[in-house]
Amino acid sequence: MKKASLAVLLVFSAVCLAPAARWVKGNTHTHTRNSDGNEMPRRVMRWYLDHNYQFLVISDHDLVTDVTYLDSDKNDDFILISGLEITRSMDKLRVHVNALNPKRPVAEAVVGKTVAETLQNAVDAARAAGAVPHVNHPHWRWSITADDMKDLRGLRLFELLNVNRDSNNFAAGGRPGTEELWDALLTKGMVLYGIASDDTHDYLGDFLPDLSYPGKGWVMVRVNELTPDAVCTALDQGDFYASTGVELTEVQVTEKGYALTIKPLRDTAYTTRFIGRNGVVLKEEYSLTPSYPFRGDELYVRAKVFASNGELAFCQPVFIKK
Repeated sequence: MKKASLAVLLVFSAVCLAPAARWVKGNTHTHTRNSDGNEMPRRVMRWYLDHNYQFLVISDHDLVTDVTYLDSDKNDDFILISGLEITRSMDKLRVHVNALNPKRPVAEAVVGKTVAETLQNAVDAARAAGAVPHVNHPHWRWSITADDMKDLRGLRLFELLNVNRDSNNFAAGGRPGTEELWDALLTKGMVLYGIASDDTHDYLGDFLPDLSYPGKGWVMVRVNELTPDAVCTALDQGDFYASTGVELTEVQVTEKGYALTIKPLRDTAYTTRFIGRNGVVLKEEYSLTPSYPFRGDELYVRAKVFASNGELAFCQPVFIKK
C-alpha cells in the first residue's frame, strides 16, 4: 500500500478493493410453517425465486429446515441457505440471533443473567456450529441497547432494518433508532455491518401493514460465485449493502476515498450522506456518482442513500486509522 499524504492507514473492514464478479440479491431472515410462518417451505422458496432473488436463508425458530430437497434445480441462478433463529426470552425482552449456514448442529444457547450474556451465548453457539451470526431486530420491544452489544465477541452483523411494523427501526419519542445504535457502536470501535431483512412470516392473503410479508428489505452481496459459503463469507466481511429499493451498481473503497454509483429509477432524485464518528454527516451529495475523499481523522466512514420515493440503501463502514 502506498503511503498516503496524511500518513493514513486504511483498515478496509467493509469493502474489498478488488470487486467481485457481481451483486446478488438475498434475504437472510425468513420463516416457514415449520415454525411460525404461514406457508410451506417450497412455496416460500418459490416466492423469492419468482421475484428475482438469488439466495434465501430459511431461518425458522430454533430448528434447521432441511433445504437440500427444496432447491432441486442446480442450474438456475438461485440457492437456498440453511439457517435458524436462536430464540431466547428474558422477562418481556426478546433476544434473537440468526445462525446462517451452520455446518454442525447448533447447541442450545443458555439464557444468561443479562441481555449481553444471552446475546454472547447465542453468538458463540452459532460460531461453534460454523455459522455466521447476526443479531435480529434489536429494538423489537426495545430489547437490546448499545450497552448490551458493545462488548460482544464474534459478531459482525445486525439487523439495521427489520422491515416490520414492530421493529422500531427509526428514532422517535426521544428513543434512538437502529441507525443511532449502529453509530454508537461504531464510535466505540466495534466493527459491525448492517443488514436489511423481511423477517417474513406471512405469504397468504392481503399484504396488510400488521403482517410480515416478503419483499420489503434485502441485502445485495458481492460474490465471485453463488454458493452458501461465498455469500456468508461476504456478509461476514461486510462486502454488501442493505436496501429497501435503491440499487447501486458499484461500491468502491480505495486508499483515497469512498465512491458509489447509483442506478437511477425513472425520475427519482437521490441524496447520499457520508457519515462518520457519532453519526456526524461528513458530506452530502445529490449526484448519481457520489464520493467522499478521506481526511484521515474520521475513525470510520459509511454511506447512506435515500431516494425521493422513500427507498433507502446503507453501505458498510470503512474504518480509518492515522
